Amino acid sequence: MDIKLKGGMPGMPSVPPQLPMLLLLLGAGAVGFGFLLLYNPNLLVYLVAGLFFLIGALLLITGWRAKRMLGG
Repeated sequence: MDIKLKGGMPGMPSVPPQLPMLLLLLGAGAVGFGFLLLYNPNLLVYLVAGLFFLIGALLLITGWRAKRMLGG
């Protein structure tokens, strides 16, 4: 079964040629990261802590810039 992606509906963009390789690389990276987490569960703790650190830093920067914009 061959699906023609280029002859689709008018106005719809075609699938980029790099998309399959990008999906394969992202999938392989996710599987590799899963294996790392299986062998070292402490990585999950660092990942979650880093995520909260990043969100907190973004909120602080946004609040600081909003305060500056309002003349505070």
